[in-house]
Amino acid sequence: MLLLAAGAAAVAAPLPVLKDSVAAIGRSTEFLQERDGRLDLAAAVAAYRQGRFAPGARPVLDFGIGAKPVWIHFAVDNPTAAPVARRLSLETSWLDRVDVYFREGGATVARYRVGDTLPFAERPVRGRYFVFEHAFPPGRSDVFLRVETPDPMVVPLYLLDPETARARQAEQEFSYGIVYGFLFALMAYNAILFASLRSARYLFYSLYLALFVAMNIAYTGHGFAWLWPDAVRWQQWANPVLIVLYAMGGLQFAIRFLDLRTYFPRVRRAVIGFCAAFAGVLALAVVLGNQTLALLVSFSFAFLFTWLMLALGIVSVRAGQKAARYFLIAAFAAMVGALLTTLSVWGFIPNTVWTFRAVEIGMLVDATLLALALAYQLRVGQEERIRAQRLAQLDPLTALNNRRAFYDKTAAPWSQTVRHGHSTSVMLFDLDHFKALNDAHGHAHGDAVLRATAELLRHSVRQGDVAARWGGEEFIVFLPETDAAEAMRLAERLRRAIAAMRVPHDGGASSVTASFGLAQRNPSHLTLDALIAAADECLYEAKQQGRDRVTACGGGNFPAAALA
Repeated sequence: MLLLAAGAAAVAAPLPVLKDSVAAIGRSTEFLQERDGRLDLAAAVAAYRQGRFAPGARPVLDFGIGAKPVWIHFAVDNPTAAPVARRLSLETSWLDRVDVYFREGGATVARYRVGDTLPFAERPVRGRYFVFEHAFPPGRSDVFLRVETPDPMVVPLYLLDPETARARQAEQEFSYGIVYGFLFALMAYNAILFASLRSARYLFYSLYLALFVAMNIAYTGHGFAWLWPDAVRWQQWANPVLIVLYAMGGLQFAIRFLDLRTYFPRVRRAVIGFCAAFAGVLALAVVLGNQTLALLVSFSFAFLFTWLMLALGIVSVRAGQKAARYFLIAAFAAMVGALLTTLSVWGFIPNTVWTFRAVEIGMLVDATLLALALAYQLRVGQEERIRAQRLAQLDPLTALNNRRAFYDKTAAPWSQTVRHGHSTSVMLFDLDHFKALNDAHGHAHGDAVLRATAELLRHSVRQGDVAARWGGEEFIVFLPETDAAEAMRLAERLRRAIAAMRVPHDGGASSVTASFGLAQRNPSHLTLDALIAAADECLYEAKQQGRDRVTACGGGNFPAAALA
């Protein structure tokens, strides 16, 4: 008598059919897990009447991975004189088998068998969840459900007006559309970057996002509804397999993004070994047909994956990788989201819309930050390439253009000169007796003289002129739109500045002079090299005639005294 009274006290009150709430009805249910073998409906009804059902303690009932089959009961009260249509929705897509019984006056008036072990087309209402429409007659009705699955047994039950249910479903699909649209846009963008830049990190980032989407559509039911409605066997294994593939894809992206091969080769090998070990255990579970083992492996791997990503980010930040800061924050966001979803599915924390979909929110933050990190790496890479190209075109001692840069920068103006017949000259000059200066004061002082000469040259040339170190102590200037007379005036000013220059050394200061050769283009100079060769001949003549002078081809010798 006491047991029956206690059982009766624990029975939840019937749900008022006219009360339309979008909350899960777990607290209005009672449940009984099968401990001593399978129960049929009659045995479950008898157990309910005996008070053996326990009251639901949470809005969403959650029994964890590998739980024994469970019977769930709730009552519905219709105080009106006419039937009231309602939609019962069980919003977990991965349950293997669900038997639903609608009872009135002690008799079963409707029964359904659904689950992802059956083809999608056999569902009474087409949808990614298990949905049943029923018109509850006046008075009390009872609903019994039997749920069986090796997957996490999460049972979110909703009893809604059909219009409210459709509006709620539309809101859910709209939110998923935003998530998938954003992720697909990032996937496409990074795939284009990979195609153009051939950097593996963009390919693996796109793969990482694609595997997350694949995993998400598997456990939300979109995959079974859209992509594989008849692939019942794959539906049984899609969740554990795709969870492991997603985590492996994330780690492979991390290896390339953080450049573990260069910075932490041992860590890289450990991460690859970690992935291989879990993949091997999952493959064994698939071969053995043990879904419970596969799910435990996949959820454990996903749990450890989030912590490993965080650890890789911390190590890389401490190693001084600037982009790793984005990665670390992204990994933390993804870890929090995945942790909340995993714990809610396992039953350690309440399963709500926010905890169940926390992984998606975390992934959106993660994807956004990683996209910013990749953009940062792209910008830094471009800056480094530009810097490298600039350094490749500069003489390392004088910071003037080198020969390669000289030819690159004179190609366009030389073409204009040839095409339009403009006056163009080349100035070639050489420091006099530079070897003797090196021998007297050392190469370090000789380098200082070259740097000082380069600084004078940099401040003497005009905008549009191209100056370069031609080799050793020899310098060259390309003078577009310049005839021989103007070139000689420029050369003479520079010659005087060099002669007046004093470069200090340990014993005082040294001075140098320079000899100049000038050549103005004429029809015989078909190439720039021909014009340079003519200026070089003039330079040779200047040296032969006593140095410290400007000599122009076709214009005779111009000693320093004559040009003063």
